Amino acid sequence: MKKKPVIIAVCVLIVVLVRLFTPYLGRPFLIYCHGGQNGDEDFYLSSKVNKVVIYSSDDPCIKFLRYCTALEKLEVSGIISTIDINDIANPNIKELYISGYGVNWSGLNKCTDLKELLLSVCDFKSTEDISELKNLESLSIFRPKTEVSLDKLNELKNISYLEINCTNDIDCEDFSQLEKLDKLILASEGKITGLDKIDSVKILSLTMHQSDQNISRDINCEDFAQIENLEALSLETDGKIIGLDGSSFDTLKRLRVSENQLSDEVKENLKENGVYIEYLE
Repeated sequence: MKKKPVIIAVCVLIVVLVRLFTPYLGRPFLIYCHGGQNGDEDFYLSSKVNKVVIYSSDDPCIKFLRYCTALEKLEVSGIISTIDINDIANPNIKELYISGYGVNWSGLNKCTDLKELLLSVCDFKSTEDISELKNLESLSIFRPKTEVSLDKLNELKNISYLEINCTNDIDCEDFSQLEKLDKLILASEGKITGLDKIDSVKILSLTMHQSDQNISRDINCEDFAQIENLEALSLETDGKIIGLDGSSFDTLKRLRVSENQLSDEVKENLKENGVYIEYLE
């Protein structure tokens, strides 16, 4: 008879442990992961953890992410093996950083509350996979391993910050209808076209370092002289900078450029118009 309470207690303990650590039987109470503000590896309440960092596609905590109702920030960092984006998609996430290879990229569209997305050195291929993220405000695509199609960017009407750093051509017409776009950072080893379609940005950064000698490295500032409220401009290129003078940009306050790419006359005109010039090292 004495064994019966012990057996019951052991069974209850087993059920509790299974409930804690097995996501397939419902939402677990605890998860073991790199979490919290400092990314410390520890046990966290699944209903309280608001940040998780994943370093491996084999991390068992991946299967628990869907149950983290307070999760707002997720970092998938430096993964060499492939991760299934559907496994990390959580509708509560507001900030998401992914570096590495993935499959089912369209799973990102499940992150409906997402406001900030950074995709770095990964095989993300098309903005169609994020076209339903209507709350997205900040998007960075940095050095993707494949050519990226940008033709769905105009559907993300709330974007105010856009950064694209890639090897392929960039056509600004793909995001020319983003009326809230405030800061635009573009870097390409190919061509950057359609700058004349952009008119809302206050901060513009252009970097052109073409490896193909047949592609012009020159930046013609007349291509974006129509931007009425431009306040800060950064230009970096191996080629020439053409059409830059104070009269073209009445609202310009700051300029970042190589010193040897500006004539003394242009420098003087800019300074007379109140433009602060910062020279690249």
